[in-house]
Amino acid sequence: MSDLIEGAGELFAPVITEKKQPFSLKELMCEFPNSQSDWSIPEAFLCLVLSSALADGRIAIQETEELKALSHRSRILRSLDPNELAALNRTVVKRRTDRPEWLSEACHALPPDMHLSVFVHCLDICLADGAMVAAEADFLESLLEHLSVSDDDARQATRILSVKNRY
Repeated sequence: MSDLIEGAGELFAPVITEKKQPFSLKELMCEFPNSQSDWSIPEAFLCLVLSSALADGRIAIQETEELKALSHRSRILRSLDPNELAALNRTVVKRRTDRPEWLSEACHALPPDMHLSVFVHCLDICLADGAMVAAEADFLESLLEHLSVSDDDARQATRILSVKNRY
């Protein structure tokens, strides 16, 4: 009988619902930023993936191959003919040389929904040669900060890509 009485207390348990955030057009501010940038999305993308290959001061053969493969797979870069891609590369290298804030500028030129995928591409390129050195880790840490990638997303990507590049 006491079991029946205890079970009766659970008949009308409180319902917990998640509070929905009110609709706000301010969310569009990150998709349509007020400040204008002279970086195009392809320039910013190429700058960051190229910088990941350069992070340790040299570009390994595996990193070069990964960059070339990415240029053929990526919708952003594969639509460019070889001359356009070469011009884009020159622009990116010049901006990296001339602008002290190139990393921040390139990251902020990308739409927020690209941030995680760009980080993953950069991580994959850093790991392509089978090693991770301090300079590459420092670059990736800076990238995480500028792209506002969550720790959980970064941790999961790192786990997956470290296994991928280990074997």
